[in-house]
Amino acid sequence: MSDQDRYSVIALAGGSLEADFKRAGYDVPNKAYLPIAGEIMLVRVLRALKNAARVAQVRCVTQPDAIEAHPKARALCDLVVPPGEDLIDSVIAGLAGCADDEQVLVCATDVPLLNAQAVDGFAALADATPCDIGYGFVPRGLHDERYPGVRHTWVRLREGTFCGSGISVMRAGAAKKIQEALRRFTDARKSPAKMAALFSPTLAFRLFMGGVSVGELETQANRVTGLVCRGIECPFPEVAVNVDRLADLAIVERLLLM
Repeated sequence: MSDQDRYSVIALAGGSLEADFKRAGYDVPNKAYLPIAGEIMLVRVLRALKNAARVAQVRCVTQPDAIEAHPKARALCDLVVPPGEDLIDSVIAGLAGCADDEQVLVCATDVPLLNAQAVDGFAALADATPCDIGYGFVPRGLHDERYPGVRHTWVRLREGTFCGSGISVMRAGAAKKIQEALRRFTDARKSPAKMAALFSPTLAFRLFMGGVSVGELETQANRVTGLVCRGIECPFPEVAVNVDRLADLAIVERLLLM
């Protein structure tokens, strides 16, 4: 497989540690460095990316001194990029040097169940979804069958109930053009109502009632950004099981040890 058929991946591991983890006594730079089932989360995610056949390069956006303290994690990165002031600045930093028309995967590092098969599966779906920005989402039925009881922010649409994934695809030049719009979407990503309200109050109400389709959300996102935005339905729940708060850490660790 040539590099033209493979993706660069931006692995986001910047930011600071949330208060609930600090209160529990964890002293690490951020969630990516939390220990879980004998390894830090960052190592688990980077290993999945590095082992994926469809990944050409792993660019880890994180504090350089933090990752240098973990040689196993550093060895899984092709490039370490210092993070920006916020999530979007960090994405833009990770894209530095990429051609504007290059399609790049962007991956969170708080998804420790991620595996190479899921990464390759998402890459194949991205191949089949021409877009400037493609956001992954996972059906609840499939997710609950594999990982019952795992907490998520669920969104009820006409086609079913879904949660967002920790992996997406974007054209490098598109992300650079709409940084402010991406900030608004990122700030609202954990609240379906806030997300819909970015488009219109009517859409927010219809979303609350479960009356909005994936296609409508895509159309509204296209209008707001001026880009081609697509949802990518993903049958791999491993891309969505994230450690968002302290309680999630024990739940996901139990899944890893099963």
